[in-house]
Amino acid sequence: MNAHAMWYLTRGTGLVAMVLVTLSVLAGIAASLRAGGTRMPRFVVSGLHRNLSLLTVAFIVVHVVTTVLDAYAPITYLDGVVPFISPYRPIWLGLGALASDIVLALVITSLVRVRIGLKTWRFVHWFAYACFPIAVVHALGTGSDATQPWMMGIVTGCVAAVIIGALWRLWTLAPATKAAGASRNAGLFQRFRRSHPLIRIAGTAAVIIVPVWTALWAVSGPLAPHWTQRSGTPAPAKATPNPLAAFAAQQLRLDALRARQIRATQLEIAHRSAEIKATVAAIKAASAPIVVAATNPGTGSSGGYSGGGASSGGGSASSGGGGGAPAPSAPVAVAPPAAPAAPVAATGGS
Repeated sequence: MNAHAMWYLTRGTGLVAMVLVTLSVLAGIAASLRAGGTRMPRFVVSGLHRNLSLLTVAFIVVHVVTTVLDAYAPITYLDGVVPFISPYRPIWLGLGALASDIVLALVITSLVRVRIGLKTWRFVHWFAYACFPIAVVHALGTGSDATQPWMMGIVTGCVAAVIIGALWRLWTLAPATKAAGASRNAGLFQRFRRSHPLIRIAGTAAVIIVPVWTALWAVSGPLAPHWTQRSGTPAPAKATPNPLAAFAAQQLRLDALRARQIRATQLEIAHRSAEIKATVAAIKAASAPIVVAATNPGTGSSGGYSGGGASSGGGSASSGGGGGAPAPSAPVAVAPPAAPAAPVAATGGS
C-alpha cells in the first residue's frame, strides 16, 4: 500500500471515528434517560450504545495505525497512546491521544461493569461528555481538511447534535422530590445533582460556552492562514524519518527506471525493424533482371569509317569522321569470312 492510500485511509478513519463518537454519545444519553418503547425496547438502545462504542474503538485503532505507517508525519505508536509527547503538533495530536484513551476507558469499564460497581462506572462515563469536544479540537487542529466546507458541515452537524442531546439530558433530570424510586441510600453526587437546579444552569452554560469558544478558536487558528507553522509542525530537516518513506521513494525510483528501460527497448525494436525493412528492399532491387542496349563502337579522333572500293575521278567515297561520339544504332550483323578462291591455271598469252 503506497503513501497516498495511507493518507486517505488516515483521514477517512479519523472522520468516521468522530461521527461514531457523536452517535455513541447520543446513544448513551438516550440510554441514561431510559429511552425506548414498544418499537425499540430499552435493551436495544443499550446494545446500540455498546456496539457503537466498540466500533468507535476499532476505527480509532485503524486511524492510529495508519497515521503511524504514513510517511507524512513523524508519529509513533507511543504518540498515539501517551498525550503531548509527539514532536509533530504536540498539543493537538496529544488531544487526540487523550480522546482515544477516554473512549478506551469507557469501553473497558463497560465490559467490567459488574466487577467495578455502578458508582465507579458512572463516574468514568461522565468523561464521555469531555471526550467529544476534545475529539473535535483534535480534528480541527491536526486535520488537513479543516478548511474544507464539507468538513466544517460535518463538524457543525455533530456539535449541534451533541448540544441538543446534552441539553435534553440536563433538563430532563427530575428533582429529588419528584424522582421516581429515589432512595435515601443514593450517592452524594446523585442527591446533589437531583436537588440543586444550579447544576442545570451551570451545565447549560458549559454546553453553550464550550462550542462558542471552540468556534472562535477555529476562526483564529486552523481556519486562519499559516496554521501549519503555528500548530507546531516540525521542519522537514528536523522531522524523524519514517522507515517506510525510504522504501516508498525507492519503489518510485525503480518504477521510473523500469519505465525508461521499457521505452528504450521499444525505440531499439523500432530502429531494428526499420533497418531490416531497408535491407530487404535493397536485396529485392539487386535481384531484378538487367537490360543492356547494343551500340556501335566509336571511332578514333581522326576519323571515320571508309567504305573502300574504286575511286572514280579521284573522288573517294569516304565518310568524313569528325571527332564526335557516334550515335547509337541497331546491332549490325557481321557476315562470316568467304572461303579463299581456287587458283586459276595459266593460259597462253594474248
